[in-house]
Amino acid sequence: MNHTEPLSLFQYLYNLTMKPETLTYLVIENAVDVCEGIERRMNAFKHWQSLGYCTGVKEAIEKVESTKPHLIYLDWGLNGGSAFEVLQRIQNLPDYNPYILFNTGFQKDNPEIPQEIINRYKVDKYLVKPLWENLRNNLSMYLSEAENKVGKSAEKSKIVWIEDEQGAKVSVALDTLICICQHPVLPRSRVFYFANAVKEITVSLQWQKCYELLDENAIDYFITKSRSHIIAKRFIEKFEKPFVRLRHFPAKVEVVKENLREFENWLMK
Repeated sequence: MNHTEPLSLFQYLYNLTMKPETLTYLVIENAVDVCEGIERRMNAFKHWQSLGYCTGVKEAIEKVESTKPHLIYLDWGLNGGSAFEVLQRIQNLPDYNPYILFNTGFQKDNPEIPQEIINRYKVDKYLVKPLWENLRNNLSMYLSEAENKVGKSAEKSKIVWIEDEQGAKVSVALDTLICICQHPVLPRSRVFYFANAVKEITVSLQWQKCYELLDENAIDYFITKSRSHIIAKRFIEKFEKPFVRLRHFPAKVEVVKENLREFENWLMK
């Protein structure tokens, strides 16, 4: 049945003590019923938002690169390959260290899996299927550990000071920047949109200075329309030519025709 299990005492306490910010998770698993089972159990934890699930290696890598979830459920056997390819890509992504719940049902048939995982890759938990009893007993603990890991990563965020339109100095984490847009009324002002409590800041900053700020802090961005829009790669959710959808941002952003090919090449890097 598709229902959410009743909250345990640990789940209830977790929801009481959890920080209000929304955290994201992605399920990478070749069995759809297992994906749905994990999502049903995660529904009890209100501050965790699902980014959906992937059953194959290629789509999993693309999803991880574009969304950078805080928590990843990762199965060993995937369509088109194995978890090793996904883990290798995660390991090569700069400034990204998610909490990974690795699981497999093939340990007996493939005894080399634990050695490879433990020695070569950074996983936080190694679970052997079936998962359900383990998640029932320990999921609250895993999520608390994931939250702590996110908190430690946030301490290392790219924090900069920006002067807003009122002349006040505002501290922002540039790695939560979704996009920069031209102000609809003020020609010399830009609006910075963030995926956190800051939400948005209007600043009087030349476009060239915006580019330099992002370059100095190693933010992967694309200029979709000169003097109009800059988008950050990590928040791209979907590309429906010529429009880009960004997480935590209500409007579609258009990529102008002359930039489309370059954008598609950049998106696939």
